[in-house]
Amino acid sequence: MIRVAIVGCGRMGENHCRMVKELQGVAIVGAVDPNLDRANALAAAYAVEQATAGLAELLERTRVDAVHILTPPPTHAPLACEALQAGCHVLVEKPMALTVIEAKRMLDAATQHHRLLTVGHNHLFEPVVREAQTRVVEGRLGRLVGLDVFHGCLPGSPPWVADLPSGPWINDMSHPLYLSELFLGEPLAIRAVGYPSADGNKVREVRAVAQHAQGVSTLTLSTDAAPFRHKITLLGTLRTLEVDLIHEILVETRPFSGHRWLRKGRAVLDVSAQLLYGAGRNACQVLTGRGRGWEGLRRLIQAFYAAIQAGDPSPVPATQGLRIVTLLEEISRQLLTIPDGVPDRVGQSL
Repeated sequence: MIRVAIVGCGRMGENHCRMVKELQGVAIVGAVDPNLDRANALAAAYAVEQATAGLAELLERTRVDAVHILTPPPTHAPLACEALQAGCHVLVEKPMALTVIEAKRMLDAATQHHRLLTVGHNHLFEPVVREAQTRVVEGRLGRLVGLDVFHGCLPGSPPWVADLPSGPWINDMSHPLYLSELFLGEPLAIRAVGYPSADGNKVREVRAVAQHAQGVSTLTLSTDAAPFRHKITLLGTLRTLEVDLIHEILVETRPFSGHRWLRKGRAVLDVSAQLLYGAGRNACQVLTGRGRGWEGLRRLIQAFYAAIQAGDPSPVPATQGLRIVTLLEEISRQLLTIPDGVPDRVGQSL
C-alpha cells in the first residue's frame, strides 16, 4: 500500500484527493495545510487519517511514501526537498519552482535519494492533446511548421497568485511552454513582451515567440481575457488542427478544390460537422458518467503511481520541469528589462 500525503488543501488538493481515492493500492494518510481548519475539512471530507499544519509534523507521526505538493510556487522547492530527503516520491504542481537554482536543488535531492520527482504538466495527458500528437506523428498535417497556444486563467484565483514575482502570469505560463515543446521540441530562443510594462506594476498579459529547430511557436498567457479558454493551433503544410482543451474538441481544417464559393461552402460544412460531432461525443460522455473533468490530471496521477509501483521513470521528469523553469526565468528577465514598453534586450539564445 502506497501511503500518500496531500500538502495544500485548496481547490487542487480536493481534485487530487478525489483522483487518488480512485486508485487501487494507494491510501491518503495525511492532509497538510498551514490553515489547519482547511486541512481538517479536507481530511474529514475524504476520510484521511491525519491533518497537520506542517509536513514535518506529519512525517514524524506516520510513514509517508508519496507527497503531492499543491501549495503556492514559492514553497515548492523547500517542501519537495523535505519530502525527498524523507524518502518520499513527489508530485509537484507547476511551475516546478520559480528559479533555476531552486529547480536544480529539487532535481539533486531526487537523484540523491533515488525517488521520483514528477511535475504537474497535466495537459500532456489530455485526450485531445494525445489525439493531436497522434495526428502529427501520422503525418496528417504534413510537416509541422508552427503552433499558437492561448492559455487563459480560471476566474477566482487565490490571492497569492497576484503576489507572485513578476506577476500572476508565471503561475500558468508553464502550460504553453511545455505544449510548444511537445510538438516542436525544445526552444532554441525565446522573446517575450508583457502588459503592463515593467514600470512597477505586475505583468498580467504575456506574449512570447519561441524559435524551434523546425518552426516557430507563439505563446499567449492572459489573466484577464474572457471567456476563459485554452486552445492550441497546429500549423502544418497540409492541414491545420485546432485543439480546444476546455470543450475537448479537435477541428481539422484542410484546403478544398473548385470554385472559391464552393471551396468556402465545403470548408464551412466540414468544420461544422466536426464541431457537432465533438459536442455530441462530449454530451454522451457526460450523460453516461464518463465525462468527469480534469482527465489529463487524472491520467497524470495514474501514471505517477504506476511508475512508483513498477519502478519506472517519472511520467513528467524533473529535467523537463527544469527546462520550463529556465524559460520562465528568461521570460521574467525580459519583462523586467523592458521599461515603459520600450524594448531593451528582447531575447537571447538559451
